[in-house]
Amino acid sequence: MNRFSFFALCVLLAVCLLGAIVVILYYHSLSRDVKSVNVFNISFSASFNIDTIEHDNLGTEKTYLKIEWNPTTRKMNFQQNEVFSSNYDFDYELFFIMTDDKATIGLSHMNSSLAFCIEDISLLKWLDVFQHIVTVDNWRSDAKSSRCRGDIWFTKHNGDIIEICTYDNHLDYVKYQNDRAMLAKWTTTDERNIRIRSDVLNGPCGNVTYFKCNNLHNVPKVKRDSGISPTTCLFVHGAGENANGNDVKPDLTHYWGDIKSQTSDCASHKFLVYNSRDNGWDEDQIHQHFCNVAATNGIITDTVIFSHSMGNLVIAAALHRQKCTFNQVTSRWYSVQGPWTGSVVANTLSKICRNPTLHQILIRRILRAQGYCKPTEDREFDVYTTLKTDYISPTGIRYHHLIQIGKKFVSGVMCGTSNWGLAKHYTESFALKMMQFYSNLEKPNDGMVALESCKLKDDQFEARSSERYYKDKFNHADGTCRNGGCPCKWYHYMH
Repeated sequence: MNRFSFFALCVLLAVCLLGAIVVILYYHSLSRDVKSVNVFNISFSASFNIDTIEHDNLGTEKTYLKIEWNPTTRKMNFQQNEVFSSNYDFDYELFFIMTDDKATIGLSHMNSSLAFCIEDISLLKWLDVFQHIVTVDNWRSDAKSSRCRGDIWFTKHNGDIIEICTYDNHLDYVKYQNDRAMLAKWTTTDERNIRIRSDVLNGPCGNVTYFKCNNLHNVPKVKRDSGISPTTCLFVHGAGENANGNDVKPDLTHYWGDIKSQTSDCASHKFLVYNSRDNGWDEDQIHQHFCNVAATNGIITDTVIFSHSMGNLVIAAALHRQKCTFNQVTSRWYSVQGPWTGSVVANTLSKICRNPTLHQILIRRILRAQGYCKPTEDREFDVYTTLKTDYISPTGIRYHHLIQIGKKFVSGVMCGTSNWGLAKHYTESFALKMMQFYSNLEKPNDGMVALESCKLKDDQFEARSSERYYKDKFNHADGTCRNGGCPCKWYHYMH
């Protein structure tokens, strides 16, 4: 072999070797992109802890999860416990259990507990997340992180990113929507210890039915008769706000959520604020406060009003007493989950707060924590007294007066038909579920208000958020938009 041939052979070998290295690196990068070792191919039991949440001056809430997964049957058992430690004397623990297509929720304190079946539910956040991650295959790799001892993987779910850390052939953490579930215990086992409670008060439990809000329709927004879009959107909240005085703010996210993004066509946003915990809907100074904010020279013009729950009664009472007037040509008023005939739940709430039965003593703990019962007195907050079905205001106003005003001026109505609802905060959902159960509230209802009390008018209600008269499976809190979902889209269509 001459010197040239030898040199050519060396070059050829080098090129081949370089090509082989490139191919190896390429396929290695692909193996980093697509998950190759699936820790969910084995049966396991795992426990997770989630960061503590502070609740203003009330106390703290800690979440614990337990997952049991069997890849052969493709079945997952799930348990979520919320431990609430209060600054007052009403600590408690809530639990949600899902197994074999059945679900229960319950409440416990020391040696006392009670549980209920739920059969018509939307998925809890973490149940939804874990059901997704044990079945999805399209995981992608990510860079190393100081928070992860092993490999980071991520996948999309409901428009958000689920991030997991795998280490030593098990999960180390799961992160979703800025919340992180940290592994406390991992066991490779076929054993199943999560079981449905046998002592449920409304059992035996049937199989659950999952629901999601219906598909949205790409339709134009509601047109104004005048052809002119109002310049202001005014939001009037309902019961439970402990404001120090009357005010108007540019936002109120803890109550209304991200509703401003759903009503972006408003030239301005106003959020009425008043003490709706210690005052009822018939308080004179609240009526005057509403008219001062909503009206110019005593007339409400160029405004879209959205009022939730008792906020509807506040507006109707103010108009009935002629504190201001409403211009229907340039303005619109939309009623959200209004208790137009009062609420049977308020009747029962008063009994539980004041004189609970043995079981209801436990329920009163969560009602105190949620701001329905006073924390240091055996009675409800004053606002709920004014929402009883037999309440007659000292002003002389009765519910039928409010209904007359509502029927005259309201342009659209949104009502909920599920006491469990979207369950973004299942402490809230549990409280509504319990009140509905003990009050025998007429079905369908949103946990606080029956559909027949909410409807106001006899118009045809549709389960589409593009309709002016809209009903769907969400609860009394969901209708504010603070829990997301289809109720938020209704505000978008209406404004």
